[in-house]
Amino acid sequence: MFIVRLKKKSLRLVLAVSMLVVLGVRLWAESKPTIEEVEGVDLSVLSGRTIAIDPGHGGIDSGARYNGQIEKDITLELAVSLAQVLKTYGANVVLTRDCDIDYYTRGKGGKRNDLLKRVSIINQSGADLFVSLHTNAIRGKEWFGAEVYYNPKLQQNIDIAEIVQQSLRNFPPGNKRQARKDLNILILKNIDVPGILVETGFLSNPREADLLANPTYQKNLVEHIAKALAYHFSHSVAR
Repeated sequence: MFIVRLKKKSLRLVLAVSMLVVLGVRLWAESKPTIEEVEGVDLSVLSGRTIAIDPGHGGIDSGARYNGQIEKDITLELAVSLAQVLKTYGANVVLTRDCDIDYYTRGKGGKRNDLLKRVSIINQSGADLFVSLHTNAIRGKEWFGAEVYYNPKLQQNIDIAEIVQQSLRNFPPGNKRQARKDLNILILKNIDVPGILVETGFLSNPREADLLANPTYQKNLVEHIAKALAYHFSHSVAR
């Protein structure tokens, strides 16, 4: 009899937990903004905000090289374009680099020191949030789509990642990628202010490589990042 009662209690507990999980997923899905909501955001909320932008790689570190495109060049172009959009609406912008440079040191640990220098620049900038820009690459030409990474140590990291990923659903059209948690990316792990890393697309995909090198596509992409940041400030952060 005791075993039967215990099994019934366990079953009720499992059912209760399952219902809570389903409810949580439903509430989370309903709380995500639609693309239309992000599109219609008032960009003036960016005024007075300080945003740090990190164009990935640079200098001796070219990053990915595929289909005639080089990651360090694409990330710098995107960063400069995003900075221009943010400044237009009154934001203060800090760039970890604004030309083709790196922060490598001689000897062991050069790459790590490059990343730690970027961390230091952002941590000392007084930024409200940061965005690190990269391009993806993998063996196989079929992979595509912008993808946002975050470290869950701050709730704002999760919030920003979800909003930006939602805003980038059409980059390119058919993109079904979801924001991804990552505990190991040094930039995300060591910066104290909220932020994300955006893999803006796959250079290993010939069509997407061409898009990422296209100034019109670049401007459209960074405008959607800017709108997502504005949405975050207007809905998730009290002024």
